[in-house]
Amino acid sequence: MKHKAFWETMLWICAALPLAATAALYPLLPEVIPIHWNASGEIDGWGPRFQAFILAAVCLGVSLLLRFLPLLDPKRNSYRQFSRGYFAVRLVCAAFFCLMQGVTLASAFHPAALPIDRLTFGGMGLVFCVMGNFMPKFKHNYFCGIRTPWSLASEENWWRTHRLAGLFWFWGGLAIAVLAVFLGGTALTLAAVVVLSVVGLVPVVYSWWLWQTGRTR
Repeated sequence: MKHKAFWETMLWICAALPLAATAALYPLLPEVIPIHWNASGEIDGWGPRFQAFILAAVCLGVSLLLRFLPLLDPKRNSYRQFSRGYFAVRLVCAAFFCLMQGVTLASAFHPAALPIDRLTFGGMGLVFCVMGNFMPKFKHNYFCGIRTPWSLASEENWWRTHRLAGLFWFWGGLAIAVLAVFLGGTALTLAAVVVLSVVGLVPVVYSWWLWQTGRTR
């Protein structure tokens, strides 16, 4: 219980840190800051500094949503069976948004200092790695996982779909993280899109195939 309370506290610190850091640095921020980057990792959008609070608020909002979402799920009891996996999803999402807010604030002071594309895709790849590692343990529910009509209709389909999806998400995420080290700009974006398309589509097609061929009805 002590370890659980510790990590839960760390999660909320991570979720609230972007908002706290933004509030602390706000008086020092330039009046206009970078708010958007193109596929090459170059700044192509600027906005007033108050917009720095938007991503920070999203970070805290997503953490709150993920915390209470299971209460709305008719299969809420399933979450107890993969509590570690679901907590990992919550934690890694909070950490990713925290990273993105840190990059945004750093770019406000030094617009060209950080490789935003590499940091974004590298962080995203690690998120997929963590989620893929726990995905085979996800139990039947309506909010977390590969929620196709066929996986929701059959627990066997759900299990087999997530077993495959876990492999694709883990190795696909690792591939994106590695690509972020060696590539940048448009090449990295295109490569990441290809990997993400495979990672996203293959489990869905597999879930349909299992149902269509009668293997999980």
